[in-house]
Amino acid sequence: MSLARARRPAAVIRVLALAGIVVAGGVAGAPGIAAAQPDIAQPGIARPGSGAVVVGPGTGYVTLGPPGVGTTCSFGAVGMDDAGRLIGVTAGHCIARPGLAVVPAAAPWVAPIGVTGPRSGADFGVIELDPTRVAPTASLGGVTVTALGTAAPGDPVCKIGQGTATTCGIVREVRSNGDPVSDALALWGDSGGPLVRGTDLLGIVSRPASAPGGPTIYTAVLPNLADLAPGDPGHGFVPVS
Repeated sequence: MSLARARRPAAVIRVLALAGIVVAGGVAGAPGIAAAQPDIAQPGIARPGSGAVVVGPGTGYVTLGPPGVGTTCSFGAVGMDDAGRLIGVTAGHCIARPGLAVVPAAAPWVAPIGVTGPRSGADFGVIELDPTRVAPTASLGGVTVTALGTAAPGDPVCKIGQGTATTCGIVREVRSNGDPVSDALALWGDSGGPLVRGTDLLGIVSRPASAPGGPTIYTAVLPNLADLAPGDPGHGFVPVS
């Protein structure tokens, strides 16, 4: 059960349906954790005068493909890999296969801003972005990612995604594979969005920990980046600052 669906206006839903976008089920949340105002600062919208699309933590995107292949999810962060490629990290279940065109969810009719790349581990993936089409940013909606880190129980954290904007909570537990579990609210469309402690990226929105309405499992970033093969897009990823 994933969190790869976004709530959006009917006109956009029609565009996504024509593109064959998957609507995946799943919900996670935390009673008593209030959602912040949806102040995502116009991610996915072309920067005036440049034609480039602003992409950063929580920016919504759509992968295009035949019926049953496309998805709508969120970016965890944007950075450079060790080959100098511009990369966005996200959830693995948001990438049906490598080589699919990616467009901003806020404007799915525009030219692609990148293509899906490899997946790593249980639920981690990367998207290779077009530097001529993307204006990368480290900060959106009050969330900033400039480094990578490892979660510990009790850490105060926040997440951002196109489904529920910015929400905060704590790390309730860290599983044996390093995946943090947090009560920071996450819903449909947030899949791939970042979990941060300060400005450290700890995890990526993955799936509910148990029943819908409970805490969310976030895929640990560092061990999954380490699993990418040398030469693969995303290997040696470092967030923009």
